[in-house]
Amino acid sequence: MDPQDPNSFRHKFSFVNGIIYHYVDQGEGHDNAIILCHGFPDLWYGWRYQIPFLVSKGYRVIVPDLRGFGQTESPHCPPNDIHQYGFKNICKDLSELMSQLNLKKAIFMGHDWGGFVVWRMCIHYPERVHAVISLNTPYVPPNDHYLDIESVAELLPNLQYQVYFTHPKAEIELDRNPELFFKATFRSSKKEDRVKMFDGNSALGNIPSNLEKSPMITNKELDYYASQYKIRGFHGGLNYYKTRKVNFQDEKGARKQIHHPALMVKSDEDIFVPPPMISNMDKYCKDLTVKTINNCSHWVMIEQTQKLHEIIGPFLNEISQKVKLQNVEKTFKAKY
Repeated sequence: MDPQDPNSFRHKFSFVNGIIYHYVDQGEGHDNAIILCHGFPDLWYGWRYQIPFLVSKGYRVIVPDLRGFGQTESPHCPPNDIHQYGFKNICKDLSELMSQLNLKKAIFMGHDWGGFVVWRMCIHYPERVHAVISLNTPYVPPNDHYLDIESVAELLPNLQYQVYFTHPKAEIELDRNPELFFKATFRSSKKEDRVKMFDGNSALGNIPSNLEKSPMITNKELDYYASQYKIRGFHGGLNYYKTRKVNFQDEKGARKQIHHPALMVKSDEDIFVPPPMISNMDKYCKDLTVKTINNCSHWVMIEQTQKLHEIIGPFLNEISQKVKLQNVEKTFKAKY
């Protein structure tokens, strides 16, 4: 596995929940599984440095392009129903994929929208989850009252760009220049590397056309992202920003407590999900560990790879020990 060569990973396809799903499957033969869920505008490739690390830890690592992204199909809405992109249906995708791979349970790790998905796996398919790891994305319990994205952006001005992403013009703009969008998006926490993107009317409104890439990412990596988005465009990924009402409806009456072992990793320089949004998670997550990575942007998987691995490694060791103890207890009870 060479992080600079996407073709060096083991790619597979399955027909899942009505569409063709693409995923990377490494470490087949290992007993324990971990499923990695990316966000926007990421792909399976966002985990390119974590996949070899997790395989070396003895895990079978399943890394899908989520519905609407990369080489996984991207149903167009309309004519299809936007419910296809709701968290509950994305979780159904993952549960069906697990069944096809003969996996009863897995550890789930997510980032950005993928973080929301792995928390929702604990709600919609709790029997499928050993533990959950979320990078930058806090657990937000099901809401009792509906708030549209405009209201959320008023409360949290740093999310104003999400209002724009719900408009058709966003898809047109990003499809027109994916290279520039990725150069502007994948930036490190260093002040000299930051760029201001959204200007209120355009995702790229403040970006010069000759913008240099960040040292955090290579030209090969950027080229892969751009090539993947030139195939299907941004329609599927942007649909995730249009599902607030869908998710609210799907979660009516759902439990709010998370009882699975959970690790929340936050970055101190994340402009998309600032650390204060992490507060109060312990009210809902009864077995929660919170860690902070300093001098790190939203893209923790590539900016602070080693520090991230130093955090998730011990957590996974603890989970492994808990699973072994549970298996011993089950064996004991079965005998006696």
